[in-house]
Amino acid sequence: MLIANEFSGDIDALFSAVHALLSRSTEVRGIIGCRARFVPGYPERTAERSVELVDEILRLMNLTGAVPSLLGSAQMSSSTAPSKSPGAQAIVDEAMRTDTVLPLYVAVGGGLTEVASALLIEPRVADRFTLVWIGGHADPKRPAENNFVIDPLAAQLVFNQFNVPIWQVPSDVYRTCMVSSTELQAFIAPYGAIGTWLYDKLLEDPRKHIPDQVSFGETYRMGDSPLVLLTALTDLLPVSANPSASDQRTSSSRYEESFAPYLNPDGTYTPRDSGRKIRVYKSVDTRLMFSDFFAKMRVNYDGCEQPN
Repeated sequence: MLIANEFSGDIDALFSAVHALLSRSTEVRGIIGCRARFVPGYPERTAERSVELVDEILRLMNLTGAVPSLLGSAQMSSSTAPSKSPGAQAIVDEAMRTDTVLPLYVAVGGGLTEVASALLIEPRVADRFTLVWIGGHADPKRPAENNFVIDPLAAQLVFNQFNVPIWQVPSDVYRTCMVSSTELQAFIAPYGAIGTWLYDKLLEDPRKHIPDQVSFGETYRMGDSPLVLLTALTDLLPVSANPSASDQRTSSSRYEESFAPYLNPDGTYTPRDSGRKIRVYKSVDTRLMFSDFFAKMRVNYDGCEQPN
């Protein structure tokens, strides 16, 4: 599994990464720090800031050196030229491995720049991994979902030009992944240095201090958490004797398989009645997803000394 996310952007990416690293059933082969649309204080180096945050997570979890942190790509400027980066190259390298038959998941909670660039660097990888993407809308007429907007050209390329297997969690589903601030205070903050750090990051979220915005309530959307639910918390795990990724599922999360739509430049899409089918989730099991995360924090960090 490779994780690619805008860790310097939405705070939920940090929580999702920690959950993934605590999950024994997946092997995280690398974490790609991707570009965000805008980060107060880091307007020109959002990808670099993402990598810094990944490095801090790995340090607090005593995983420095065990899991690579990789810099992501700049926004694509052409549909024929990749935006090369260590992150994009890591996707190519993992997908082209011949020493394992286990499936590769590329779990993306932001834009698709690194995935699109990997496909342009080495087109043969298209059928050698499954893209799990938090992004897009379920309604074909709704334009410009946030993760699409990060790199529209990349999203169009992945959907329209390559036969990549896709598991999509659209906005109407990831918006249901809500937790309360009290839950995070009770089930995350007390557990280890990483729990305290995550909760502090939540309190420091710079968007809470931007003037003239609406007041934030007591809930937070953890929209990137399905990346862990759909890869680690499955009914059956692929093994060397039965490596099929297509059979892997979480029975309590509902999806439909439909023909991959044609993505338009404005983020709307045109349905198609032929071509490859992709998995589009209609609901995710938030009870299992968050209870598992909270339990893993307690099991791994209960009794750990808290930072001063």
